[in-house]
Amino acid sequence: MTSAIDDRPVDRLPGIDYTVRESRRAKHVRLKVSASDGLVVVVPAGFDRRRIPALIDAKRGWIERSLQQVEARRAAMPSPDRRPDTIELRAMARTWRVEWVDRMGPRITVDGIGSDVLRIVGPIGDPETWRPALRRWLIEQGREHLIPWAERLADGLGVTVRGTSVRCQTTRWGSYSTRSGTVSLNAQLLFLPERLARFVLVHELCHVRHPDHSPAFWDLVRVHEPDTETLRAELRTAWRYVPVWVSGRHRDAV
Repeated sequence: MTSAIDDRPVDRLPGIDYTVRESRRAKHVRLKVSASDGLVVVVPAGFDRRRIPALIDAKRGWIERSLQQVEARRAAMPSPDRRPDTIELRAMARTWRVEWVDRMGPRITVDGIGSDVLRIVGPIGDPETWRPALRRWLIEQGREHLIPWAERLADGLGVTVRGTSVRCQTTRWGSYSTRSGTVSLNAQLLFLPERLARFVLVHELCHVRHPDHSPAFWDLVRVHEPDTETLRAELRTAWRYVPVWVSGRHRDAV
């Protein structure tokens, strides 16, 4: 089960606000500081939350320094509403220069001009209009590139999937449904280096044989990707490759 931030007001200690996230996977309390969420206290299921203030007080120095660091990074980060000048899809080894054309009308159009120019035409002053249009373009790129790639890898792995879909998820790079026999891939994989995107595809396809994360599953992944441990470690920070205009939030953590 994935973690989820509680639907409750932010808790407060003198000078420090925080939220609590309960995780069934957590064995110990962890403190996480990020530009998007501030201080998050991750606790195991059933943890006595009355103990949290004392734990925070014990780490107050580290917390305050970390909050100052992320605040400084936040000030230097681009705004989600800033229009990109270029779009680099590392998994495809392609980069587009973006041309913005402001034009009255009800919608945004996104068209490729030649092999390396993306022209975006419409009411480009409104981020709530151009950002969804660019996400739709990204999903189209994912369908054109990720689905055939997954099919080729499935043939190499000797597995069969009933279908592959591409969306723009917020928390997962991909998933496999044992009920429908389908793979769902995140279009944002295209921003990752090719080796990381391929690792995610191999990971999801291996779930066709082993729908869990058992030792047998990881043994199978390593057969097809010997550098699994290194790639797993790199994937933990891979969201940094995704431009902030895609999700509207920064994903850095201390």
